[in-house]
Amino acid sequence: MSNLVALLLGAAIVLFYSYERFNRVTYEGGRQLERLVNLLSPDKLRSRRIVMHAYAFYALTLLLIYFFLCAYAKLLPQLGGPDFAVGASQLPVLPADGSTDVSTGFTPGNDNAAIPWTQPLSSAAAPVASRSFDIGIDARVSLTIALIMVGLAPTFPILRSFESWMRSAAHRLAGIPTRVLGAGEDLRRRDLAITPATPNVTIPDNPLLIPRINWQRMDHYIKAAAENRLSEAVDFRRDLELIFAVSAWILDRRLKLANAPVRERFDQLEEELRKRRDQLIVELDDRSAYRSGAAKGPPPRTGSGAAGPGASWDRLASDADDLADDLCILLALYVEHEIILTSPTGPDEATTHQQTLARKKLEEFLVDLLHPQAAMSYKRSYATMTSLWVLGVVFFVSLFWSLLPGRFEHELVWDGPGNAYSRTLSFTFYAFNNYCIPMIVTLALRDAAMQSYRWQNMWQAYWTSRLPQAVLLVFISWAVAAVFVVGLTLWKNGFDTNWAASDQSLGILLRSSFEYNAPTPFRGAVLALIVVILLDAWRARARSLALQPTFLSSVIWAACSAVIMALCGGMTRYLTSRATKSAAQSLDAIDRGLIVYSSLFSALVGFFVVFCIAEVLLNQRSGTERARGTKTSSRAAPKPTPAE
Repeated sequence: MSNLVALLLGAAIVLFYSYERFNRVTYEGGRQLERLVNLLSPDKLRSRRIVMHAYAFYALTLLLIYFFLCAYAKLLPQLGGPDFAVGASQLPVLPADGSTDVSTGFTPGNDNAAIPWTQPLSSAAAPVASRSFDIGIDARVSLTIALIMVGLAPTFPILRSFESWMRSAAHRLAGIPTRVLGAGEDLRRRDLAITPATPNVTIPDNPLLIPRINWQRMDHYIKAAAENRLSEAVDFRRDLELIFAVSAWILDRRLKLANAPVRERFDQLEEELRKRRDQLIVELDDRSAYRSGAAKGPPPRTGSGAAGPGASWDRLASDADDLADDLCILLALYVEHEIILTSPTGPDEATTHQQTLARKKLEEFLVDLLHPQAAMSYKRSYATMTSLWVLGVVFFVSLFWSLLPGRFEHELVWDGPGNAYSRTLSFTFYAFNNYCIPMIVTLALRDAAMQSYRWQNMWQAYWTSRLPQAVLLVFISWAVAAVFVVGLTLWKNGFDTNWAASDQSLGILLRSSFEYNAPTPFRGAVLALIVVILLDAWRARARSLALQPTFLSSVIWAACSAVIMALCGGMTRYLTSRATKSAAQSLDAIDRGLIVYSSLFSALVGFFVVFCIAEVLLNQRSGTERARGTKTSSRAAPKPTPAE
């Protein structure tokens, strides 16, 4: 039991230090982030919800690596790590008689010493004599590997490189920093347009909360730049408008924003931008010979070196361009963290006229970020929603199956119904490995491809584009799940055989374990592909999801999915059964019965997963349309007259 406590303590150490490692910068943002990289940690570049999803993916990966290294400590010297002489330091092997029969808990027999909840993953031969419970991993191995993984003990190059790659992958899946950079680039293509496109900047009647002295400065700088024939005079003008407007609204806090506690996290960033703005204004004042209260006539012509070396108009225009870029990133961050929100039109507009006009101008500038559904480039992946529904549905279907049909399936294999709790654990663990892991991998790949604008809609794209994409998705998700399942199988076999060392039988064990266990995760990969096609069809407004009533659309999709999954379940179970037979042997009645059970279970999972996801999507669409209709009707309704 002490070894188990040490293993769990090591896992707790990995989790405790994993967030600090996850929050380390792994990206190179070029000029856009070099100026801000010390002020913007990864957890500030996306909303907290998305960051926690990415962190969960990263932490789960670290835990899998930790358990793998603990179970297969003998592999560490080959990977460049330390050599452990204790614990699970030897690979699992077949027994001495060289039997290659494979069992996963569906082979007839009555092994009372077996561990029920891991039986669907075992590739066991005859078990050894019963012994006191022990995980077979020495406490020193668990704690040492945990310290190595968190950096408190010397690590080795392969592990360090893989951890860095996984951290970078988690950041990319969450859109860190690509989401904010892309939003900033979109804003830079827009024009704030607070002044008319004329040579002179006149102070409007409504200065939009911008101090009048800054309006005078803009006019003076633009005239001076024109007199000195600045090559990018139009861009310089747009940069000045953005700098002075955002400085007044955001940096000088003249515009009221929301979510003040979250905004405090960006105080250092605001202060840094404020200092750069002040420095730029000082240099522009010197270069253009601006003095407060000076005449509004044309500024005196000055040579390129009048303000000293390094203060040319081109250099100042470049500084203004960099500052405008960073202010756009600040605006994108504030929209991401819901500090800038769309404000409803209130009855007190007359008392806050300047506030209303300034906010309206800012919302017009940020319209694609504040209303992403209306933007042409908006593509929501629904990865989180889909993952949660799949996890919940698979759990409840497994619970139902273990209590009713699974009882007869267990009796068919073990000549007895067995314990209800052990059956529930067995079927739930089995379903998670074979259905949930491929689904999570597929949705993560789709989400990453959509954020990088490389995803081809599986419903709209031509078959030459979507076929390679579908094959790649199925292969990767199946391979990840198969590696996970086979790895657990090897560890379970090593636990049952006391980790007896014999390199000669390792190849036989790997081949037999792969042949028996690898076909099953293919069901989850196919189900994940069906879900992805459903999500793309919903985004493409497919006719099959527009039937009336909408319940009929969900039933049709779910029924088609059930048929496909039933065929896939029967086929994979057939391959699994053939792996336990020689070429001359044929399937018996038990094998055929297990094929039927596998088909039914796969059909149930496929039906309810697709049905629930389709219902969620269609209900969300109908709710959005109802909200839009209510909003339109309320706007169109005439206001009652006093006589009414």
